[in-house]
Amino acid sequence: MIIVRLSGGMGNQMFQYAIGRALSLKHNVPLKLDTMFLEHRIKIPYFLRPGFTFRNFDLDVFNIKAEIAKLSDISFWNRPFLGGKLMLVIDAILRKLAFLPGWEKRFSFDKKVLDLGPNTYLQGFWQSKKYFLDVAQIIRQDFTLKEPLPLITRELLHDIQNTESLCVHLRRTHGGGKFHGEYNMDYYEKGIKYIESRKKIEKIFVFSDDVDWCEKNIKFNYPTIFIGREYAGLKNEGDLFLMSACKYFIIPNSTFSWWGAWLSTNPDKIVVAPQQWFADSSIDTNDLIPKEWIRI
Repeated sequence: MIIVRLSGGMGNQMFQYAIGRALSLKHNVPLKLDTMFLEHRIKIPYFLRPGFTFRNFDLDVFNIKAEIAKLSDISFWNRPFLGGKLMLVIDAILRKLAFLPGWEKRFSFDKKVLDLGPNTYLQGFWQSKKYFLDVAQIIRQDFTLKEPLPLITRELLHDIQNTESLCVHLRRTHGGGKFHGEYNMDYYEKGIKYIESRKKIEKIFVFSDDVDWCEKNIKFNYPTIFIGREYAGLKNEGDLFLMSACKYFIIPNSTFSWWGAWLSTNPDKIVVAPQQWFADSSIDTNDLIPKEWIRI
């Protein structure tokens, strides 16, 4: 079987699921999800970078094809949690000696990972569409919603689908910090200018984790709809679905809106993404941002 450890928010978990699903399909074996890190708040140094926030399991709102791993499936891989500080040291040595092939070794795409066998445990972030490019349509289907949208969301969806809609996503409560960096409104203004020079924008739909602040402080030269919490759903799946229905996108350094843009099926979509994704400019993000997207 393929087992993948989940960590981070919905966007991160979607990347982790996607690589696991790709490998499970390649080998025709089950995919299981290790949620122990999420459920028990395990303090694994590999994940605990500056600004890290523990999240909950978010993928149960989708039609995913995976089971939650049992303790018997994952006890060996969670030995730092089960075995104490000594196992943390042993784990660090094993990773350094490359005895853990399913451990992510760098942020950029690692082609060798796709050659791993049918009994693999994956730990990492795996943030590139290259890991699941061959099964992209299956991934899109897996990330459809289990439950039907409520009426209020369907009405807004109709508006988004029937206009030249621009999705603007602003992160505030989870967006800044030393690791991810921050963006000012100049970035969004440049993004709008780029898109409007090529396409007709009729309406802007603003998604944010701080909608109240956005309504008070942001003004665009287009009719603007601020997407409130009433559309978000239990785990923000409503926001993700509405994002994906837009024609054009300006996203921050957010894997959540990365997926919103990637899931869009508009053949003429334009996606604007930050030139610098992390505060540390030395991190190679060329494989994270698809080449057809525009970096500003």
